[in-house]
Amino acid sequence: MSYADLDPLAGRAGRLDCVCPPGAESAGGGEGLARLAAGFGLAILAQTLVLAALPLAAAAVAPQPALAGLPYAITLLGATLATFPASYLLDAFGRRAAFALGASLGVAGGLLAGWAALHREFVLLCLGALWLGLAHGFALFYRHAAATSAAGPRGGAIVFGGGALAALAAPTILQLASNLTGPLADAAVLTAAGAVDLAGLVVAVSLPHALAAGGAAKSSRARTATFVAATAVGAAAWFVMTAVMAAAAPTLVGCGAEAAAVGGVIAWHLVAMYAPAAIIRFTGAVVPRAATLAVGGVLLGGGVAFFMTGGTVVSVGAAMIAAGMGWSLVNAGLLQWLYADGAPTRLMLAAHDFALLGAALCGALAAPSV
Repeated sequence: MSYADLDPLAGRAGRLDCVCPPGAESAGGGEGLARLAAGFGLAILAQTLVLAALPLAAAAVAPQPALAGLPYAITLLGATLATFPASYLLDAFGRRAAFALGASLGVAGGLLAGWAALHREFVLLCLGALWLGLAHGFALFYRHAAATSAAGPRGGAIVFGGGALAALAAPTILQLASNLTGPLADAAVLTAAGAVDLAGLVVAVSLPHALAAGGAAKSSRARTATFVAATAVGAAAWFVMTAVMAAAAPTLVGCGAEAAAVGGVIAWHLVAMYAPAAIIRFTGAVVPRAATLAVGGVLLGGGVAFFMTGGTVVSVGAAMIAAGMGWSLVNAGLLQWLYADGAPTRLMLAAHDFALLGAALCGALAAPSV
């Protein structure tokens, strides 16, 4: 290709390497998809560590017991606030810049949260939680980046597999932190979450620019109705799942679980949240969208009911695994539903994730009643 063949309209100010059309960057290939899965996996590992340590750290440093759940809610607020900026930065600057920015926020958030937990600074712990949440909001777009690649919705499910595999490493990290740092384990785990996001930053800067491809889809009443329905179902699932996750750590501690055991249960819960969707796609099984959503909804509802009646670490853990599997199947069905007529517009993707994370924030705030 010569300079005479380049499209000047595809360029970006100060960027001489992006004047080729987005499709020429071949981010949908196997190597690009593997990097997307690795980036998402590291983000999920960091999230698992935060979910295990942040509620316990907050309970230890909160000026009032009623404020102990605030830092976790703030992570969800941060993720919600990140959706529109993440979506449009992916379109304006490409995946490398957008995902690197998100991972950088996670590095800063983990380090600040770890320092705040060590020095018992509740306000700074909340600020670190906000940055960690912003990082998670950016990372959720890994699944959209994969789903808009040549692999389609299957790519999104493969990226979910990266999340499941990464979450398996969390129990080992949590156990090491507990053995090496003892009562300082929560601060160490939050710092480790920042280190994991640092590894995610390395992956992000290795991605092809691959300017996002959304925005070409036809606009129609039927498509809008599909988007609204899929978003409403997803929001309900995220509300329920996050309410359970917010209540998990205090419930497990109340059952007599130690910090490492709490982290282990949450890690396996995260594996359950991402593995089923990936397994279905890897096996090549073709499951109707309606069946996936129905089975997922039943598992999610049953897991929540069992969680509310459970009184032991084993029963609570089993309930969380069942609920996580249900959530995974619902989200697999959502990807099929959302991309049934082609890639949604960039605005639709941002609005979809904003609604899901907003519902998750409401679920976290409603957790005491779960």
